[in-house]
Amino acid sequence: MDKEQAFNSFWNSFDVPAYDMNTVPDDAPFPRITYEVTVNEFGNPTTVYASIWDKNTGWGRITGIAHKIDSALSEGGHTVSYDGGIIWLKKGTPFQQRMGDPDDTIRRILVNIEIEYLEGKR
Repeated sequence: MDKEQAFNSFWNSFDVPAYDMNTVPDDAPFPRITYEVTVNEFGNPTTVYASIWDKNTGWGRITGIAHKIDSALSEGGHTVSYDGGIIWLKKGTPFQQRMGDPDDTIRRILVNIEIEYLEGKR
């Protein structure tokens, strides 16, 4: 598995479809996660953003997804293996923020993640 596939596997582990933000299908269901794909070199922390989206009048469903992501990154973060190393994902600052949308039935939570690519399997 390459770095991009490993990153995708992390975002798809929260029981909703997740898409690279540049390749979201027109008919993608709600709720969903969209995420940035940024690859960097060994030892260089990088900030990336993901959005949790829902078409709903309430925040409950996507807040629950945000809590799952929060839990996965608690206690020092989460690692995902790829061919040649691991990705270390940690909470960024601020970690989560509710966002507005021109469509008042769209709910979005922006998630800030710090990632670091580490060489060698652990």
